[in-house]
Amino acid sequence: MAELIGQPPLMKRTGPRITRRAERIEDLKASDLRRHPYWTRALPVLHAAYGGICAYACFYIEPLCGPTVDHFVAMVSTEHRQAYEWENYRLACSRMNARKREFANVLDPFMVEDGWFVLNLGTFKVEPAVGLAPEVEARVRETIERLGLDSREYQHMCRRYFDSYWSPAVAHQPVPLWSLERDAPFLAREMRRQGRIRDADVAGSVSATGPKLR
Repeated sequence: MAELIGQPPLMKRTGPRITRRAERIEDLKASDLRRHPYWTRALPVLHAAYGGICAYACFYIEPLCGPTVDHFVAMVSTEHRQAYEWENYRLACSRMNARKREFANVLDPFMVEDGWFVLNLGTFKVEPAVGLAPEVEARVRETIERLGLDSREYQHMCRRYFDSYWSPAVAHQPVPLWSLERDAPFLAREMRRQGRIRDADVAGSVSATGPKLR
């Protein structure tokens, strides 16, 4: 960023020189920053830190299938310095990242409190929990609508995991609950909370790590 405003490089590196684009950091455009997407270098470590779980959809993202670095504070905002700040990165699948874009009406997964989001196991739509403060409920609804957590695609994914647990392709080889807790932790949590798990799985669980809608 120093070089983008004409200052000397702060460290030695290989590659072409960075062309000056503005007088001040505040005057840089998002397109100037996208010319130098160094945040992509953080993706393998970010994926590992999140256990591969999308911070917004709360499903495992296969490395081959579109994990991305989401800038929670978007680059089109005035906070240009956060384009290269680790604390501003969230692991997101490509669909969630595309839906969130630069919109600011999505709750930060790190700020979501336990129980704000629930899953209707009849429709497989994400809904606000009952009894939330009005301002919190409004933010939860905005997040659901912006990210499409009540969309047919999201419903299909939840139903597919749910059915794999209750109706395995091979009857005597059921999918273990720990597998859902690893790959679909929000769904598994809601199944456990609502008593929709096998008797053998009632005791004990494997908690998934990483931020998630809970």
